[in-house]
Amino acid sequence: MQKGVPQIMDITSIRSVLHYLSKNILPTKFENAQQPEPNTIQLSFRGVDAQTWLEVSWNGDSPRILKINKPEKIGRESTLSKQIRYGLKYMALISIDQDDFERVIKFGFAKKPGDEISKYLIFELMGKHSNIFYLDNKHKIIAVGKQINSSQSSFRTISTGGIYSGPPANLKKQPREDESFQSWKESISTVPESLKYCLLNTYQGVSPILTKQLEVISNTSDSEIMEKNIDFISDANLSEIFDSWRIWINRFKNNNFNFSVFNNFFYCVWFMDKEINCENKIDLCNGLEKYYDYHLKQKKLELLINRIEGIIFKQTNTEKRNLNVQYDLLAKSENYQLYKEKADKIFTTNDIKKEDIIRGQKLYKKSKKLKRSRELIKQRLNIYKTNLDRLDEFTTLLENLNSLNHEDLLVKIKLLEEIMEEICNEFNINLKRQREDKKSISEIQSSPIQVDTPSGLKLQVGRNMRQNDLISFKFSKKGDLWFHAQESPGSHVVLKASSQAASEQDLQIAADLAALFSKAKRNIKVPINLVKIKDLQRIKQGGPGCVSFKNVEIIWGNPTRGEDYIKKNLKRVI
Repeated sequence: MQKGVPQIMDITSIRSVLHYLSKNILPTKFENAQQPEPNTIQLSFRGVDAQTWLEVSWNGDSPRILKINKPEKIGRESTLSKQIRYGLKYMALISIDQDDFERVIKFGFAKKPGDEISKYLIFELMGKHSNIFYLDNKHKIIAVGKQINSSQSSFRTISTGGIYSGPPANLKKQPREDESFQSWKESISTVPESLKYCLLNTYQGVSPILTKQLEVISNTSDSEIMEKNIDFISDANLSEIFDSWRIWINRFKNNNFNFSVFNNFFYCVWFMDKEINCENKIDLCNGLEKYYDYHLKQKKLELLINRIEGIIFKQTNTEKRNLNVQYDLLAKSENYQLYKEKADKIFTTNDIKKEDIIRGQKLYKKSKKLKRSRELIKQRLNIYKTNLDRLDEFTTLLENLNSLNHEDLLVKIKLLEEIMEEICNEFNINLKRQREDKKSISEIQSSPIQVDTPSGLKLQVGRNMRQNDLISFKFSKKGDLWFHAQESPGSHVVLKASSQAASEQDLQIAADLAALFSKAKRNIKVPINLVKIKDLQRIKQGGPGCVSFKNVEIIWGNPTRGEDYIKKNLKRVI
């Protein structure tokens, strides 16, 4: 597993969550289901004392089952969530089953505790083969997360209306606590490969992360022992691994779980605090939720950035090609005088024939056409240049997200989604998207940054085109001041000077922030345009955030000073 990718939930982590659920939510009444993403569903259960939310994902990159805090209500509806919600309405969850080292979880539902099970939810959390099934009491598939046809799998087809059959049986050896060291060594020594490979291919329940955990807790003299060929590992080191192996089996079998983070990135549910010098005890379910919440958001953030960069790169190349075509046409149009001179020469000759007249008229016509086209070509050149400038602005907005490294990941994700939406709308780019209702779209809109100056005036900074437009026109009042880096793409900054007169220090801080949130932020000093809001106007044919102004004053901004100030005084507009 690479650093930066969420740790895949292995059987030990799954077992720890199921142990908690079996103790705390049996029996409970099913209450709600919603699907925030294509391969993820969230389920709500109501107990005597509290409501419990679960998140189950059959995403191939990060299959998981987690207890989560109450999530935001999702505006969109999916067929799967509707079928589960209406099918399990008023029913009780009365059983949670999972066999030893199998990653198949079965939730049983009945009309009330004590009745026979009449509905099932089955979760198969097995990497890229993960799936969810909603079954009746005869194991007939009512709904499924993803259907598999015969062309995708010759072993097992999955479709609604069919009868559920489990995944292929696991033929590997089951780990046993009473197995001797010699037997264990012989089992994994059948093929002379790395210790990691031998464990993975010999025993059930072993995952790449488990081999890493065994390596960490064993404290062997060879820190990379799992990558070493088993024939070259001493019995002393193998014995250390075996001792850790038996500890894992014991805690797995006896449901002795404890959440901890090691190596600054990975987590484990069977280490004890004292074994890894962990000072702060973390609740297992809360620890798992926070871990996946952070790393999945981080992954989504990186994917969004890469996608937006790809869109900008592709559109920039398109605009440059169009610009070059117009430059070629403009160069050709400069020959209009040459065609006119050729036509004049024809008509000034004494011996002129009919075909000469026709040819001369064609040359005049071509000359006039080229002359008229010059203005149109120049207009198109301005359009493509403006488009390139706008794409440069979007690139700057994207880069400015990294100006505040401590900023909440959810805020960054919302900003990125809005920036992508703005680019697609402005350049008529069609992307495949999930259907969302108007309510859910409005709920995810981000807010501009807001800080106070030392004298108490408010400063607002736009982070995308919509925010730039809002703070410059909708949120502003007569008397407010507008700041923007001179001849450089960047964010709009508005100083709310309508409430009281701004001091020199207030103006300087606003200029420093305008410099920080601009393409010129790596310069020591940046020239900043200072304009009164009353002298600011929208450009009618431009997109959001396109402005023109008059009566400008130039002051100098310092990006480094702006960064120091905003980190100490940051708060956001709600």
